[in-house]
Amino acid sequence: MGASVAPTFEFERGPWRFEPQPELGSFGALILDGLILIRIDAASRSHIEMLGPGDVVSPWVGTGADLSTPTVLTASVVARARVALLDRRFALRTARWPEVHAALIQRCIDRARRLSLQSAINALPRIEERVEVTLWELGYRFGRVTPEGIVVELPISHSQLAEIVAAQRPSVSTAVVRLEDQGQISRTARRTWLLRGSPPEMLSDLARQSGLEA
Repeated sequence: MGASVAPTFEFERGPWRFEPQPELGSFGALILDGLILIRIDAASRSHIEMLGPGDVVSPWVGTGADLSTPTVLTASVVARARVALLDRRFALRTARWPEVHAALIQRCIDRARRLSLQSAINALPRIEERVEVTLWELGYRFGRVTPEGIVVELPISHSQLAEIVAAQRPSVSTAVVRLEDQGQISRTARRTWLLRGSPPEMLSDLARQSGLEA
């Protein structure tokens, strides 16, 4: 369907500054390949969201004038990314096929539900549980199944993982060591994790509560 063709752009690792910014009426950008981190800083705290293929993102859009706490949004590419720009012209060309727009809206809904899931995970009292469940959730999204377990490449630091699970870096590093000692996870390379055994039961419970299925 020629009308649904959108321009694509590639970005190397590093801070992501999409320029020029699309005009009003843009859906955003659809991630085709790679991994992008969205970071929101507010009230001396920060949260990181990891996005990958299939996610719709608009890093040039502000965080909303209705927020009571000033926030700063930044984005960075952690694995070489390729995105399709779904600009206003794309929206107009595909207007005759509401299914296209509905699919994009569904992707945004799924992203919002994953944020709800991560919020539920971050409410778990034990850091080890937060780290293990988060790694499994990322494994479902970005990993691949092998005879040894789920292999997932996550080019992020312990500090970034700590921000994802709303914890301090030393606590996360300690949790990772304990999970490795217990044989639940292992690092097969600098950026590669192996998740062994069965996923934590609480992941399925939390996913259902958030409107997702693990």
